[in-house]
This record gives sequence, structure tokens and C-alpha cells, in this order.
Amino acid sequence: MLESQLQTHLEAVAEDGFTILENVFSRERADAFAKRVREIERDTLQPLEPGEAEEDSSFLRTAGLLRIDPIFWDVPIDPTVTQVVEGVLGPDFLLSTFSGIDLKPNGNTIQPLHPDDALIPVSRPHERAIGCTVMWVVTEFNERTGGTRLLPGSHREPLDLLFSQDKARLSQAIQPDMKPGSVLVFDHATFHGASDNPSDEWRLGLQVSYHAGWVRPYTNWFRSVPIEEVREFPEKLRDLLGYKTYNGIGSANATPGSYRESYRGKGRPRPPRLSLD
Repeated sequence: MLESQLQTHLEAVAEDGFTILENVFSRERADAFAKRVREIERDTLQPLEPGEAEEDSSFLRTAGLLRIDPIFWDVPIDPTVTQVVEGVLGPDFLLSTFSGIDLKPNGNTIQPLHPDDALIPVSRPHERAIGCTVMWVVTEFNERTGGTRLLPGSHREPLDLLFSQDKARLSQAIQPDMKPGSVLVFDHATFHGASDNPSDEWRLGLQVSYHAGWVRPYTNWFRSVPIEEVREFPEKLRDLLGYKTYNGIGSANATPGSYRESYRGKGRPRPPRLSLD
């Protein structure tokens, strides 16, 4: 991505709370994602709980994609997307969550507008973004299919908006049309939510969430992905799971004993990576 294009996207996130990257991946790749996610849904969907009805849920969420199929490994580390994420969060950001979200057809359980940072005890508005959500558009997102709604500028508002549910303000939400291959990037603090899907089609996206390197990710990757599998991941993906130090600070392996440090180095050192042996 050209520097001028990157700056345009970063300015949009700073001003509106979100931006849309066009043509990040091909329609063929989108179809491959859709086929694989639907296979996983078919094979692993958990049964209904006692007293639970199918219409009580509005979408299917598929977790553990990194473990299920290497087809998903390149998604969190896509260079075009991560260039924007780094511009928003700074270097050494971490992968927080990664899942497929498949909105049911003929649904009428609209998701309330909400931010993704409500659980983080940092006052709003944030001096700098602490998290970033990325939605890979696998099937069409629009009013007809229940595409993501966004409230421009809400990342600069206090959390009171979530609890007051100010109808006048929330009515200013927009619902952009996005084609397969597009990627939506928004600040965690931006109010957003899925809509009703009145169509007869499932609406699928891959949700990738990142946190600044100094914030604990929602997913504990060290426990959820066995080290034997992590060794097979691309180096950049291992970095995003936390297998390196933050901002070059600290000991990479944290093993007992002494080691030498020096103030004579010049420039920012390359962050050491943790041993996977």
C-alpha cells in the first residue's frame, strides 16, 4: 500500500472510527473460506441447550480456525491489513480473537450497537486506540443481508452511550455496502453491531481482533493452541500470538540466570522471539 493510501485510511479511523479496504482478497479465496467454514459448522456445531430454541440465536460463531485448517493462517497476518492495524495500534500489537461469524437468514434479532472495549478499564475517549477489530467480508454485507452497522465518531464518546442507548444518536449509524474481498477495520471503541438479515442467504465474515501490545488479548493462545502446532505457524503469526517480547523489552526466554545488557546499542532492537523448543 502506498504511504498516501495508508495515511488516508489512518485518518479515516482517527476521524470516523473505521475505514474500508477494498479488494484485499479474491472472490475465489472468499468462496474457499465460505466452503470451509460451512463444513466446520456442519461437523462441529454444538447441540441446543435444554430449553434453548434455534430462533434464540442470530448467528453461528466458529472459533479455533487457526487449529482447524492452514487456509486461515494468512488471514491475521495479511500485510495490507496489518499495515493499517499497526498504524492504529503501534508496533508489536497482538492477535486477540479470530473466528467466523455466520449471520442466519430471515433473522429478526438485531444486535445492539456496542463497542469492543467495554470490558477494558480504561477511561474513554482513549488517548490512543487500544484495540482494533477487522472484519473480512466473505459474502455481501449490506442492508439486505444484515451488514455491520457503525456509528461514525462514537469512538470519541464516553461509555455512557452504551447504557443510555440514546436513540437520537444511535439512529445516526450507517450500514456500508461491502463486497466479498473487502475488509472493514474499526477502532475497538467504535459503536457497531450486526443488523437483521431479512434475506434467504447466510452472511459470513471472518472477525479478527487485535490489541495493542501492552493489553492482554482476550484469547489465551498459550493454552488454547499446543506448542507443537504453533511451531508450524508462520513466524509473523507466532509473533502475533505473543511469542516475542514487547517493544524489545525483557528477556526473550525468561530463563533463570544472568545475562548481559548494554546501553551502547543504536536504534530500536529487533524484538527477540521466545524459544519454541
